[in-house]
Amino acid sequence: MFDPLSCRDFYAMLVEDFDDFMAERHSARRAWHCAITAYHLHEWVWGDWLKGNQPMRDTLKTNSREEFLRWIESHCVWFTYIQQLAIGAKHFVRVPGSQPIHVGYGQGAYGLGHYGCGYLLLDLGEGAGDERWQMAANYLEVVVRFWRDFFREYLTDPNLPVSKHHTD
Repeated sequence: MFDPLSCRDFYAMLVEDFDDFMAERHSARRAWHCAITAYHLHEWVWGDWLKGNQPMRDTLKTNSREEFLRWIESHCVWFTYIQQLAIGAKHFVRVPGSQPIHVGYGQGAYGLGHYGCGYLLLDLGEGAGDERWQMAANYLEVVVRFWRDFFREYLTDPNLPVSKHHTD
């Protein structure tokens, strides 16, 4: 039975979602599940731990969930793309004031994607030039690592789950 009771539990779910995605990198469903979990983890961290921890709020210079979200965005620049994926998947809208993110599948040398498998791409728009099309896996990897490092630094726990895809 799945029963997340804390932000650590929700982080463990993120690790599982990421590992599931990495096993099926062509799955938009798994990518979106991972993005949604990665984005909404900030709400769990805020509500479960940071909101009632004034010394840590002082350290991070955050006094609201919105300020905490801005702190995350300033420490993990790719978080906003994951946020756009998560909110777009949930509400079928883009984040106001942001660049639209379009989702598509990549073409590889052996058909669709690597060795015939599809992979999720983010279209950052014409203004991104040669960097227009980005693999969602790269963005998810960075954000999951951000959360891993955040938990290691601020919520130290010797039993913190780790992804089998992160060797450091």
